[in-house]
Amino acid sequence: MSIPSIIPPEQRGYAIPDIFVTTEWLAKHISDENVRIVDTDLPEEYDAGHIPGSVNPVDHYYKRSLEDRTYIQESEQFAATMRDLGIDDETLVISYARAGGVYSFRLMWALHYYGHTNVRVLDGGLDKWEAEGREKSVNTSSFAGSAGTFTPKVNSSIFASADRVLDAIDDDSTVLLDLRADDEWNGTNKRGGPRGGRVPGATHLEWKHFNTDGDIPVLKSAEEIRKVLAEFGITPDKNVITY
Repeated sequence: MSIPSIIPPEQRGYAIPDIFVTTEWLAKHISDENVRIVDTDLPEEYDAGHIPGSVNPVDHYYKRSLEDRTYIQESEQFAATMRDLGIDDETLVISYARAGGVYSFRLMWALHYYGHTNVRVLDGGLDKWEAEGREKSVNTSSFAGSAGTFTPKVNSSIFASADRVLDAIDDDSTVLLDLRADDEWNGTNKRGGPRGGRVPGATHLEWKHFNTDGDIPVLKSAEEIRKVLAEFGITPDKNVITY
């Protein structure tokens, strides 16, 4: 895999560029005691090769169970999940994934929802790490029992309830942004649910459109993202609810 020219995160015009770390940074800090690296992809992908020392969650959707796929884990269960990964209140979490990083940002959101904001995403993910010829491992890492206290503090400001979404349907100041694939949007793929389709009035823009093309997708620049959003009527004066 060739390594394309990638603009560093701090040069892409983001309002909060430090939500990312680079592969260079991670290589220097991979053994830091307060750093926990989380491979957020499926277990079979983790088993095939991962960044040394990284851990892998049982469920990268962080739902109540593998059978109940509706809601995020409640406070005590989520805290236990984090402790099993070796994450406590003092841990700097570095999440990474393959092919665009959607699961990395899911972990970031879940941690922010429970008040742990000391989390970063590896820019370029495992794809960039591999392309640079950096070491990989097939050994399973476990830090269960090593963590201290994980204190969940719910941040409801980043969550939209069903009632909030219903209110937004007829609210011109709010955009409901459907980030799913085309077949989910049009209802042909129900993803195991009883019904297919979308929230009435929603705007559809699959999450992949926010990434660059090529073998090592990264988040587009702020300017590019603003342009993409504006084409769909999503401007800074709007409230946005994503799903």
